[in-house]
Parts: sequence; C-alpha cells; structure tokens
Amino acid sequence: ECLALIRNERYNFTSSVIRSPCCPSSSEHVIDAYKSSTDALFRENEDFIDLIARAHRQENGIDSYASAPPSCWDGRRSYETTSVGLGLNSFGALEHDNIDHYMSHGSAAIERWNQCCSYFRSCDEESACFDRSNGSVFLCCELAGGLDNHLILPALREPSVTIRLIFEHASEVGEVSETIKIEQEGSLRMFDVSGVLWPAGYLLGLCLSNPISCGVPEVIDAVNDGLHGGQRQPLAVELGAGVGFSSIAFAKAVQYYEKEMIKHHDFPLVMATDISKSSLALITSNAHRNGVGNLVVAVGANHTDSKSLSLLSGGGDKIGDGFSIILGSSLQALFDGTSRQGAALWQSLDALLSKKNPNAVVILSHVRAGDERIKIPSASESLFECVRRVSGDHFEMKTRDGNSSDFELVILRRRRRPML
Repeated sequence: ECLALIRNERYNFTSSVIRSPCCPSSSEHVIDAYKSSTDALFRENEDFIDLIARAHRQENGIDSYASAPPSCWDGRRSYETTSVGLGLNSFGALEHDNIDHYMSHGSAAIERWNQCCSYFRSCDEESACFDRSNGSVFLCCELAGGLDNHLILPALREPSVTIRLIFEHASEVGEVSETIKIEQEGSLRMFDVSGVLWPAGYLLGLCLSNPISCGVPEVIDAVNDGLHGGQRQPLAVELGAGVGFSSIAFAKAVQYYEKEMIKHHDFPLVMATDISKSSLALITSNAHRNGVGNLVVAVGANHTDSKSLSLLSGGGDKIGDGFSIILGSSLQALFDGTSRQGAALWQSLDALLSKKNPNAVVILSHVRAGDERIKIPSASESLFECVRRVSGDHFEMKTRDGNSSDFELVILRRRRRPML
C-alpha cells in the first residue's frame, strides 16, 4: 500500500518535488520494512501460505478480480503491432539513419517502456507516451504475444507486470483474451532471481494459455484425461515456479476450456513448487489476485533433491501416481548435461511423470542454442523422447537486434516402444 501511495503521490505537479506520503524519507525505508516484515512472516508462521490465502479471501470475498486492470488490447485490432507496441519507428534512435534499425528498435522499445510504463517513470514525461501517428492512443504497456514488450524482461525493478493471455478454442470462432497482473518483488528484494518473471517463464505461460495455437494439443489431452477420468489430485506440477505465472496461465486456460467441469472442482489443478519462501508467498498471492486461488497450490520443494521429489510424486501416498503434466523454465540445476541419460533432469522427470497416463507430457522452456540447449540422449538409452520443439518466434519473441528468439519450448513424453 505504501508503494502505491508513493507512486500515486510521488510528485507535486506544480513544483515536481518528490513527496513521501507514508514513509519517512525514501524508498529504502519501504525496502527495509518489506524485508523485515516478510522475514518475520516466514519465521513466525509455519502456515504463512494459508495465512496469505485467507487474507485474500477476506479482502475479495471470492477468488476473483474485483475489477480487471485496464486493457489496451482492443487497440491491437486497429493499429499495426509496432504502433501499439513500444518499438515506434518515430521514437528515439530510430530517427537516425546511420544506426542499425533492429538494434535501435530493441533499445527504443525498452527505453520507451521505461519512460511510459515503468512503476518508477517520471510523471512529468507522460505527455510523450502517446502514439505520435494517432495523437491520442496511449502506448500499450501490457506484455502479449505479437508485441515487443517482452524485451523488458526480466523487469528487475518492477513490483508488477501486466500480461495479456489469449484463449482460443478449436470448436469456436475467434479468440478470447484476459489481462492478468503478476506481482513480483523487483526492487523490494533485489538479486532474488526467483522473485521476478523471466523470458523463458513468460514464453511457457503464453503457450499454456493457448496450447492449440501454440501447437501443444497434448496439454488438452492430459487435462481431459484427468478431469473426465475422475482424478482427484493435481494434474500438473511446475518446478521452480518463481512468481507463479506459468501455473496461473495454465489454471486460467483450464477455466476457459473446461468451464462446466471446473465449476464443481474442489481440489487444486496445479502444484506450483519452489524452494524460496518468498516465491511461495508470491505464487499464493498472485493466484488469488487473478481468480485461480482455488486451482493453484504453492508447495515448498527442491526439484534437485530426490527426497523432496519423492514426496511430490507419491512417496508416503501424498500425491499418488505422479503428474500428467510437468512444467519448468530455465531450471539451470536440472538443464545441465542433458545429453547424458543419468542427468538430473531425466531422473526428476522419471520420478514425477505419470506412468499410467499415456498422454502425460512435459513442457520445458529454455534457451534454444549452444551448450545450454536441452539435448535428448540416444534412443537406445533415453527414457523420454522429444515430441517437438516450439520456437519463441511463434509469439514473435525476437531478440533486441531483431534475430530469431533465444528461447524455445521442448515437449517431451515417455519413450514409446514400437508396435510389433
């Protein structure tokens, strides 16, 4: 609340003097207060996740947005993508003919977003944030497939990012979209990598919200098997969920594709795991703020620890047969040395992925080139096979210099033996 007041009353518009409406002198006091209060919350309350969930229910009454954040998505239908996005040809360095167009495009997009959309933007510069070709349309600050706003990720300072999800049903004409707001720790806990949204996680969430268009129909098949088969346990698990965006996008998609089934759903659909307590708090809060608090459950787990994984996948009869869907993005500890059958990734997937569901699928998001790319062991050794790879180009996630995307989705399943 203090941060919001600082943003709303940050400037005296007659003299441009910075105010401090609720904190003694500077944002440093806000950061210190946040750290001390959250540390106390985690230390003194073993059930802090339930405490956060109850607070959201008391505030909202139900798990839904009281009012959706404003959207600029409709403008995308009327204007060119580059006009509604942030890489305007008339902006900044793009006006200079002697500068490489694509490099300038990426730099201009980031600079314009910081100027017009950042939580810390200068209020007296907002007059420059209108589309010069139109004169009245405010630039789109949402992150969405087809726009270049993804270039600002990771937005390390920002307390939140707004993302447009697209839902498209095979049996219906057209598409439906929804804006969600993902809070992150940003400046409040700098250098905590799990407390902000990263490009690979963003790509994974975009795909999960629209698996048909993304080319991953296996998600729909796995959900159908679980819901219509009477499965009473989470269908999916996300490893290293961070701020929870991918899990929330998945839950939102199920809400859309399975409207009738989900009305009577009384247990979580997706288990969002992380080892960081602050991430578990963010996941819980973001899920409730975006109307899926009953479908996403945050669970403390270390995806590199075999004992922790055994509890998730059924050790002690906690979960059962494993999960129909496994999600993960840029999990460095798991994605190293994947060309070896004994690599940590394959051991983790074998422990977690259902052996009974023939449609069980793994969707991972990571870099698409170099030594870090996820590689599959030879067919004679591997327990898993690659179904396909989907480039970030599918969502126009080009690099800052205009090249093909640095990221890709890797869809895996248990290796199927050939029919005799």
